[in-house]
Amino acid sequence: MKSKYNILNSLLAVAFLIMIFQAGCATTVKELPPPAEVVSEPSVSQAETIGEPSVSPAEAGISLSEITDPNQIPDFKDDYDKTSLLYAIDNSRVYFEKIKSHPDSFKSVGFTPENQIETLTLFRDGYVSSKNPQELSEFIAENFRIFQAVGKENGGAVQFAGYGFAVFGDDVKRKWDHTVYNSSIGLPATPMRSIATGEGIFPPGGLAFAVMETGGEVEQSFFVLGHDTRSAIKTAARADVFFGIGKDALQEAENFNTPGKLYYLLRR
Repeated sequence: MKSKYNILNSLLAVAFLIMIFQAGCATTVKELPPPAEVVSEPSVSQAETIGEPSVSPAEAGISLSEITDPNQIPDFKDDYDKTSLLYAIDNSRVYFEKIKSHPDSFKSVGFTPENQIETLTLFRDGYVSSKNPQELSEFIAENFRIFQAVGKENGGAVQFAGYGFAVFGDDVKRKWDHTVYNSSIGLPATPMRSIATGEGIFPPGGLAFAVMETGGEVEQSFFVLGHDTRSAIKTAARADVFFGIGKDALQEAENFNTPGKLYYLLRR
């Protein structure tokens, strides 16, 4: 009997020791580390905050920014004669009809030769039929996309200078009883309608609108065509207006230097 009692006590002691051991082990188990933080790929908005902003057409290299605020659209008042503008427009249309290639950077925002021809054709019709500047401005706002030259420090400021040629020179050719300057697009430049810009900066042959400003006040505005390029122009903050051939034109060009803004039109 005593033997059985001793065996029972031994079993109870072993069970008690096992319980103590398990409790001790439970108190010494290390805690698991928290789950790793999930990091997703940066979205477009996140990319902007880490120094990789989305690239606009202007930043891609064509120096134009499309206007989306109607309040920033200028009044399209043309200060020069209608005949000279129509002549310059027709020269641009001839240029677009004959070219075989066009810079891809301009194609990316719609400045293709086909769209340029449609732009010039539609504008020409509206320009001829409009009875006053207000009617023309409304026609343009309704039918055209309007781009502004980025200009100096991306603020849109453009410095306009003038250029012209003496009667004799390598750039001027005699035709019958007058002289003609063939621009870089291979067609005659039109005084006060043809402008020169840096190569590859603005759409060649494109329809534009130049606004001359002094002290925030508009002094002069007129439609122009991008007919020429000049090696001296390396920035979107400058455009040169062609004044013509001869001593008088050359003198006027030399005295012309004024700030302003430059806009390009493209059919919607």
